[in-house]
Parts: sequence; C-alpha cells; structure tokens
Amino acid sequence: MTSLSVTERGSLHRFTEGLPRAYWFLWAGLLINRTGSFIVPLMTVYLTRERGLSLIEAGSILAMYGVGSIAGTTLGGFLADRLGRRATLLVSLVSSSLVMVATGQARELGTIAALVFSLGLTADLFRPASQALVADLVAPEFRVKAFGTQYWAINLGFAFAALVGGFVARSGFSVLFLADAATTLACAVIVYLGVPETRPERTPGQAGSLITPFFDRAFVPFLLLSYVTAFVFMQHLTSLPKDMTDKGLGPEAFGMALAANGVLIVLLQPLVLRAVTTGGRGRPLALGALITGIGFGLTAFAQALPMFVVSVAVWTLGEIVMAPVNSTVVADRAPAHLRGRYQGAFGLTWSLALVTAPVISPRLIAITGLTTFWGLCFVACAAASVGYLVALPEPARR
Repeated sequence: MTSLSVTERGSLHRFTEGLPRAYWFLWAGLLINRTGSFIVPLMTVYLTRERGLSLIEAGSILAMYGVGSIAGTTLGGFLADRLGRRATLLVSLVSSSLVMVATGQARELGTIAALVFSLGLTADLFRPASQALVADLVAPEFRVKAFGTQYWAINLGFAFAALVGGFVARSGFSVLFLADAATTLACAVIVYLGVPETRPERTPGQAGSLITPFFDRAFVPFLLLSYVTAFVFMQHLTSLPKDMTDKGLGPEAFGMALAANGVLIVLLQPLVLRAVTTGGRGRPLALGALITGIGFGLTAFAQALPMFVVSVAVWTLGEIVMAPVNSTVVADRAPAHLRGRYQGAFGLTWSLALVTAPVISPRLIAITGLTTFWGLCFVACAAASVGYLVALPEPARR
C-alpha cells in the first residue's frame, strides 16, 4: 500500500478541515439516500403516464407533496429543537420509506394524493434537523464548506438517480419506489450508528416559538427572496417536463437533462466553493440568482435535447453558487437553541414554492405560452438578484 504524498495529504486536510467524524456519517447517509431518490423528480411523468392524469391534475397531486413539505419543514424544525436533531432524522427516514412503498402500491386518486402529502411531510422532517445538526457540529468559519460539501454529495447521488431512474421508468415504476425506500432505510441505519445528538441544552431565559423567525426583521427579506428563486427553480419539476414532452422528448431525455444538473454540481461545486467561502453573502446570492434566471430563460430557445442540457447547465451554475451560501446565512443568523426553527422557516420557502409552482405555472403557461413564461422566470430572478444586494449588504471592511 502506498502512502499519500505531501501534496495529497495537504489536499485531504483542506477538504476535511473543520468537519468532524459525525458530519461524515451524515454525509455518507445522504449520498446513499440520494443515490436512490428516483421518485420525486419523475413524479409528474409517473402521474401523467402511469396513472393517466392531465398535467393540471398531476400538478395538483404534486402540490400535495408541497403541502406536506410545508408541514414537514415546520414540524421538523420544531422537533429538531425540542426532541433532538438525531431523533428527528430517524423518524423522518423510517416513516418516509414506509410511505414511499405504500405510494407505489396506491391506485385510487384520493389515496395517491393523501400518500403524496404524507411523503412530503415525512421526507421534509429531515431537512431542518440535518441543517441544524451541521450548524451544531461545524464552526462558523467552516460552514460554507460543510454545507457545500454536503450539497455536493446530495447531487452526486441525484445525478445517478435521475439518469438511471429515467431509463428504468420506461419499464415501470414499481422497482423505483422500492429502491427509493430501501436507500432511505440505509441512510437511517448510518445515522443511527454514527450521528450523535447535538441539540444544545436550553437555559431558562431562552425563548422562541415556531413563528419567531418570521418576526426577525433582518431575516424576513431573505425568506421572501428565497421563495422567488425557489419558485423559478421548481420549474424543473413542472414546466420543464411539460416543455420537453411537448417537443417529443420522453422520460429518458428528461432524466438525462436532470443528470447534467447533478454531474455539473459534482464537477464544479468544489471549485466554486472556494470562491464563496470567504466574504459577504449578498454578492454570491445575487450572482447565483441572476445566473439561475438566465438558465431558465434560455429554455425558451430549446427545441432539442442539447439545448435543454445547455439551459440546465446554466441554471445549475446558479444553484451551485447559491446553495451553500443560503444555508450558511440561516445558520449564522439563528440563535443556537432555535437553529431547527430557523432552518425550518427557510425550508418553508422552498416548500411553498413546491406547492405553488405546480398550481400557478400550468395556468400561467396557458395564458402566456411557454416562451413568454421562461422570459418571466428570468425577470423574476433578475429582480431577486437586486434584492439580495439590498437585503444582505457587504460587511464593512476594517
């Protein structure tokens, strides 16, 4: 066995510095879980092709996932602060795997809607607890790296899931539901074995409730801007598959386009991470929002798979810039005993986008047409870009 060179040891140290052992257990669990996350990206395809629903009907069902996600992120933040980070993660993983199996077996429209709601609720208990746990484990100066490296693992798994899921879906979705549930349970085992409880003890003078983050005047503008960019981003689950289907592209093409998202994050995240680790938060978020808008705006010019991949590549770059900075803004702003609730409030903006995008977008597209709709997505992100510069000014230099 050969030993690592001095250069390799230095690179490994820079990669792992400030990130404790428990963080890497969570990281590994997320990687395995996301490697099997086949269903949610293909939910619109599943509902329209396998269950014969219209796009508006499928959008309404997908919105139920978002409604469940709203409840899940809110409850997950509360449980993370009261019950504990680790306990909330385990409840989320075990319950969502069971609901996933049941969803794959459901046939009645009402049953599917109820289970999709339950899936959103149970799955999104995880997110605020996970982010609060990372904030507990990692010192402030390493948090952008921690969230960025975690996001890298999530998308490494996502790239695999999107690519494989799109091809397997042509033969049927039953295997995908079971595989998704199995990898979720595998993540639960890893969390159980390697992740300790990190919830800080509350002192008698500490106060806070579920709505505390929404009365934080410095935090609310950030939440509003997050919703705008999230709404545009959610078009990859609603309007993008609609556009590709209208142009004769099947689920495997959609899977390939989304796989480009994951692959680019895997390749570029470490490089971009170095540029956003230091300095203020407003500028990278503004740049990321603008690039995201450009990417979705380019979809208006896509007629075949290569151009769709180009547009995905551009908004992926915006996502790479924004994702770790977003989570760090929340971690830096939240009091230690309210980290779960602040992360839940941030997650709520994405859950609301997941609810409203499938409902609003098809109706807006019916009025404007897809070409104009993609232009509106660019305008919304450009406005959010200016908003980030105003809401998160650069810190004064000493």
